[in-house]
Amino acid sequence: MKVYDAQSLRNVAFVGHSGAGKTQLISTLLFDAGAVNRLGRVDDGTTVTDYDEEEIARKHTLSCSLACAEWNKHKINIIDTPGMSNFLSDARAALRVADAALVVIDAVHGAEVSTEKMWTAAQDLDVPRIVVLNRLDRERASLERSLDSLRSVFGRTVIPVQLPIGEERGFKGVVDLVTMTAWTFAGENGKPAQTAVPADLQTQADAAREALIEMVAEADDALMEKFFDAGTLSQEDLVAGL
Repeated sequence: MKVYDAQSLRNVAFVGHSGAGKTQLISTLLFDAGAVNRLGRVDDGTTVTDYDEEEIARKHTLSCSLACAEWNKHKINIIDTPGMSNFLSDARAALRVADAALVVIDAVHGAEVSTEKMWTAAQDLDVPRIVVLNRLDRERASLERSLDSLRSVFGRTVIPVQLPIGEERGFKGVVDLVTMTAWTFAGENGKPAQTAVPADLQTQADAAREALIEMVAEADDALMEKFFDAGTLSQEDLVAGL
């Protein structure tokens, strides 16, 4: 039996509006981390966290459930929460034991009613949040429209750490603004392959990275001073600030 110290154990609650894809995302993460040996699907009723007969029939999470995975010598306890308004009390309870909240957003619909409620609940409990923009391969999916929607509700501090390479049917990877590298889905057996930032996205990526650096600097007085002195932040300061 493995024992984890406080620094290598994390509880993460997946929250968001009903139908945003939380359960399917968790199923994919568990498969990618090697916690399960098959990729469960919500439509097939084979996901790890939606195991109740009623959940399988409705294709919706009705109560919180727990899964875990190991990644980079860390154990992550994943809490799948319901997004339907009638069951949000369960999701709020999960935030009380969570070290962080992963807010799943549908890239077609943007911020929705339950998204706002769960964001506010996490904010009241001082739980850090990171947004996952899901389903960028869907018709009418858009990073810009999603960002406009999120910022209109949650403010200007919502800032990308990745940019999509293509959208809708042309979605084929992401640009990591922290490392300024790209990951595409053209690797062997569908595994992501690391590449250089595409030339047609370089200008956009450079501007997005500068915006990210500025937002990180705003969060800390010492980093802000470094930013004013140098006009930017070092890679180490950027990572530490995030």
